[in-house]
Amino acid sequence: MKIHPQINSARTNPANSSFLIFPPFADPTWAYVGLPALKGFLARRGIDVSIRDYNIEGLYFLLAGKTMADWRQRLTSRLQALNRRQKLTLYEQMEYWRIAEALPLCRDFFDCLAIMRDPAQFYNQKNYLRARDGFEDLFQVLAAVYFPFRFSFNRADHLLAPWDFKLLAYYIAEQRSPFDRFYRQQLADLGEPRFIGLSLTFVSQIPETFYLCRLIKELFPACFVMLGGPCIDQIVRNSDQKTVSRIFDYADAVGLQEGENTLEQLLPLLNSQCEDLERFAAIPNLMMKGTVPGSFVHGPALTFDLNEAATPDYADLELDRYLAPERLLLYSPTRGCYWNKCSFCSYGFNQSGRHAYREIPVARAVADLQAMQREFGVVNFYLSADVLAPTYALALAERIIAEGLDLRWSTDLRIETSYTPERCRLLYQSGLRAVAFGIESGSDRVLRLMNKGIDTALIRKINRNFHQAGISTSWMTFLNHPGETGQEAGETLALIDQQGSMVDQFIAGEFNLTPGSLISCHPEQYGIEAVYHTKGDVFRLFPLFNMAENSDGQEDEDALDEKIDKLSRRYHLDHYPWAGSISTHHSFLYLVHSGPRVFAKPWPAPAKKHRHKDSLLPVKLKFSPADCRRREDVFMERYLAEALQPGENGLTAPLSFDHFQKALQRR
Repeated sequence: MKIHPQINSARTNPANSSFLIFPPFADPTWAYVGLPALKGFLARRGIDVSIRDYNIEGLYFLLAGKTMADWRQRLTSRLQALNRRQKLTLYEQMEYWRIAEALPLCRDFFDCLAIMRDPAQFYNQKNYLRARDGFEDLFQVLAAVYFPFRFSFNRADHLLAPWDFKLLAYYIAEQRSPFDRFYRQQLADLGEPRFIGLSLTFVSQIPETFYLCRLIKELFPACFVMLGGPCIDQIVRNSDQKTVSRIFDYADAVGLQEGENTLEQLLPLLNSQCEDLERFAAIPNLMMKGTVPGSFVHGPALTFDLNEAATPDYADLELDRYLAPERLLLYSPTRGCYWNKCSFCSYGFNQSGRHAYREIPVARAVADLQAMQREFGVVNFYLSADVLAPTYALALAERIIAEGLDLRWSTDLRIETSYTPERCRLLYQSGLRAVAFGIESGSDRVLRLMNKGIDTALIRKINRNFHQAGISTSWMTFLNHPGETGQEAGETLALIDQQGSMVDQFIAGEFNLTPGSLISCHPEQYGIEAVYHTKGDVFRLFPLFNMAENSDGQEDEDALDEKIDKLSRRYHLDHYPWAGSISTHHSFLYLVHSGPRVFAKPWPAPAKKHRHKDSLLPVKLKFSPADCRRREDVFMERYLAEALQPGENGLTAPLSFDHFQKALQRR
């Protein structure tokens, strides 16, 4: 008998209880570490909070039979309505071709979930790829049902426009969230919560986080709603005062930096029903709206002392519901970056101390791993940290061996002379099976420009040491760093090619300007003439830039793309969070199961898709989907050429939700 996924109903809790919620859309293959770390810390201080992972539970809602039946009906009705028109606007054509392509994909996707959770099928590459493609089909259906929005496990965005408050208002008012009914079911089971904290960790969680804020306030007007997490921290620090003020239309408070000390002081104060704003103003890293319009109450900045950290508590989460056949837990033994100098990273220019490198004492870290292994039956761990210092990584390995722990782990490391062949063998003996390196470039001049502190000779030497020890190595590189020439971009790809027999995975990405980085703060030092944003990017997450006219030109993009494609064809590479992407749960499981070179060769293609009888189009199409798509492509190319260019002030490009809507109306 086929068992269909059921939504895990939240336990009823007493009044004035406190909850921490992780919203969609994010990686559903593992539980993110932030909220369990907070729960463990607070529990040690006698403060009880409950965690809800709406990201994974929401996936089960999307896979439910009733959900798909509703979507099929909505798409059918909409296609029929559009098909009755004599003529379609361009905007309607955009929707039309998406519906025409999505309707045949509507089916029961539970078999995809079953494959991902069944070891026998998960490690069958053809079956795995079939399930992976099924989830991609699911998101294609979502994009048609909730047009003009797009979704995946690391995406929730508009066709073009970045999130601003007008777009968020439209998203909420039109109930464009795929989870609206799910949220209402889940929130109804929370009783009368006194506090709900939402973890806005990734950009892809922005719309669902704000959607939840508005819904929580609708259902629980007296509930104190707080936003925390790296993404909201970045938004508040980069946005102007008007934008920050608008955030408090959705939430009562924002927690900046790390939340342990903030919640430790805030939650008892809320339970005492205190209304003294001065006492809230004394809470570290807490930001609230002030009594004067446009003003804020801001507690003192405090960097968390990792000596006070506690073992992450995953007990509220059903770990076998995640999208993988084996459990893997995240653990953060360090925070911040010990190098802290790279030109392209916001850490390198920040001197506030909030990115200061800190370590949990090695003995405590190993005891934490042992406790989690014992309580949750886990062998696999991902040490989720910016980077481990060599002395720490090696001391950790020695302690793991001394304590006799049988575990497998992966993490990110820097290329360092400390990693001799003997020490790499020690790391392997401790259970290290995969490591990701920020290689960045294959040009020594560009590496110096980046302040990486390494060169290509050292890269080759240290990577070889890890490879020979049996540890899988992944290279993270990117092209088009400001000041890089076309020849130097080619040197990066050539280095990957030359070292291919000892590089198990790689990515050759594109440079993106990071807010707060050395480059964004001193662009003139890197040949950048102007840094600007689009009008809709009120959160200042996506800075754009123009190079000075006398800067070196890049090699032809098509030629570089061809070289990347040629390299990629020798591997099985994929995007997050699938097997073949770097530092993901699925990739790690495959590396442990099938060896370090499992992705260093092409995988067999999955069987061709077949159309189900019950998913054939209900009407004969009056309009050509191909023609509709072609008209959209022509419009988008012309529109973006205008919308992404800064105006006369040189600071703002016109792209926004409003600007896009007006451009469509002119068609």
